Amino acid sequence: MAGSVVISTLLLLLLLSHKQYSKLLYRIMPRHVVHRLQNGQQVVEVFDDVTVFFSDIVGFTDLAGQSSPLEVVALLNDLYTKFDNLVDKHGVCKVDTIGDAYMVVGGAPDRCEPSEAAAKVAKFALDALEEMTRSGHAISMRAGMASGPVVAGVLGTSVPKYSIFGDTVNTASRMESTGKAGLLQATEHTRDLLLESSSRFEIEERVHANGQKGIMVKGKGIMNTFWVRSVSEGS
Repeated sequence: MAGSVVISTLLLLLLLSHKQYSKLLYRIMPRHVVHRLQNGQQVVEVFDDVTVFFSDIVGFTDLAGQSSPLEVVALLNDLYTKFDNLVDKHGVCKVDTIGDAYMVVGGAPDRCEPSEAAAKVAKFALDALEEMTRSGHAISMRAGMASGPVVAGVLGTSVPKYSIFGDTVNTASRMESTGKAGLLQATEHTRDLLLESSSRFEIEERVHANGQKGIMVKGKGIMNTFWVRSVSEGS
């Protein structure tokens, strides 16, 4: 009898542990990806036209130098918790956070029309910028987005991680790094997708003070880019 009780208790603990592990996996990668991993399947997918978002906190280095490590962690945790809620709200996928950088993708792993994916990411980005404004901290955020093909897959086994790769990812990162604080910069292709979507975005071509268009982008040359300013209420 005692042996049966011990075995039942161990089995219950094992099941609870498995459930908690699954719940944790669902928080860090898409549900259907977790199911494929649990079935021992390799996860590698190609997506023809998704939209990738990058952000970076402007002034973070100075702030970190003037704050304690605990204060820095508390700040990032507060911001990223709000961003995570926006990920759920807009139906995009959080891919990574590296220090003060945050990355999401729309249209992968859950496939949808490219224009819909771009709209979801843009709405997420605009809300994230608004959250930065309301945060009350002496910091702001640069944000960039680009659209195109990517390859997605899960790396590692002990600590599996859902990642995306491709030139689109690099371009989105460049849109962020060449942008301006408090603004969302997009490529021409992303602009076109937003205009095709059912939402109404206010978009303005980036023009220099001398009237010249286009910016120099590393590895790309001169690119025409656009500021995504806002989206109409109710869209």
